[in-house]
Amino acid sequence: MHTRVLIGHPHVGRGGSEAVAMWLIEALKRDFDVTVVTTGGWDLPVLNGYYGTRVKEDEVNVRFAPVPFLVRGLNAAALRGACYQRFARQIAGEYNVRISAYNPTDWGLPAVHFIADFSWHSELRERLHPPSPGLIYRDTILRRAYLKTAAAYGRPSGRDVLRDDLLIANSRWTANLVRQFCGVKCAAVVYPSVWTELTDVPWEEKEQAFVMIGRIAPEKQVERAIAILEEVRKRGRAVRLHLCGEVENDLYGQRIAQLCRERANWIVQEGRVSGARKAQILARCRFGIQTCGAEGFGITVAEMIKAGAIVFAPKDGGQAEILRHPDLLFSNVDEAVEKILAALERPSLQSALRTHLSHQAPLFSAQSFVREVQALIADVLSSEQASSCKVTSQTL
Repeated sequence: MHTRVLIGHPHVGRGGSEAVAMWLIEALKRDFDVTVVTTGGWDLPVLNGYYGTRVKEDEVNVRFAPVPFLVRGLNAAALRGACYQRFARQIAGEYNVRISAYNPTDWGLPAVHFIADFSWHSELRERLHPPSPGLIYRDTILRRAYLKTAAAYGRPSGRDVLRDDLLIANSRWTANLVRQFCGVKCAAVVYPSVWTELTDVPWEEKEQAFVMIGRIAPEKQVERAIAILEEVRKRGRAVRLHLCGEVENDLYGQRIAQLCRERANWIVQEGRVSGARKAQILARCRFGIQTCGAEGFGITVAEMIKAGAIVFAPKDGGQAEILRHPDLLFSNVDEAVEKILAALERPSLQSALRTHLSHQAPLFSAQSFVREVQALIADVLSSEQASSCKVTSQTL
């Protein structure tokens, strides 16, 4: 009988943690009986196309946590998460290994947890991404009551997952924060798998343009990227921006849409892109930009450098480990403008940066992720087997 592995994700959307979930399946499907537990969003053909995996229907089982009808259509992440936690704990004992692909899951049993961000840690969440007025994350009496209700519905086991289980960080930056604020050392740092269907376009044929990829959300600070590139244009460099991401019809989305309409001569709204279309856009842009500070990893930054772009990003967060070069990292708008202008005006600097990033890109390959995950799970099983043998000998 195959060893049974359960991989958990509260809701499968499009992001770095979903990439972890899909590549966990890819890494383990040949040697284990793999099951995914989630509340929704599972569309295997779409997920394979988005993340570059080749998971077949008969290589993974999917179990959906029951979500009350009234909650399904609401933006109620805490309640949906509580439904996921409750069901995950109910079925956890049916599996030999339990893996959380998105932050700690209260399985009630020993498990491995991949840390994606700090949405689960209230103090760190507010330090890294303070809530804006009008957002649902503001601390109000109503929200406190809602979170208390969700926590009660989730029926916590009381197990201290941070200290009793294995935590896997997606960057050294994430691991350092876990140690600093939780007093816990992560068992390992495993960079997420970054897959890009590369199209080879010579540098001379690429567009003098920037690409920005990801969710259009307040914490991504898209308006900051627009401000930076607008100043670069004012300084005489006619760069363009390809903005890849779905602009929602919420207040923030409306704000970004208005900024783009007012600058339609140089901002191209590409919408949500994936697969060949995404690879094509990445391949034809010489530069990339990311303006979200305190990213746990920054998977879009890794995607851009793997496509051959010179990428600029904030100094804090996991993206600093991806880029690892002072001429690519900035702490404010003015510094970003100066560093971008320096790269635009000096071909020798461009060449040096491209060489540097070409050496960084292989660190974030699917092959590296698969290899490290397989070794990690082998260690977990070996440790559990040794522990079981010890208990049996003591009993005898």
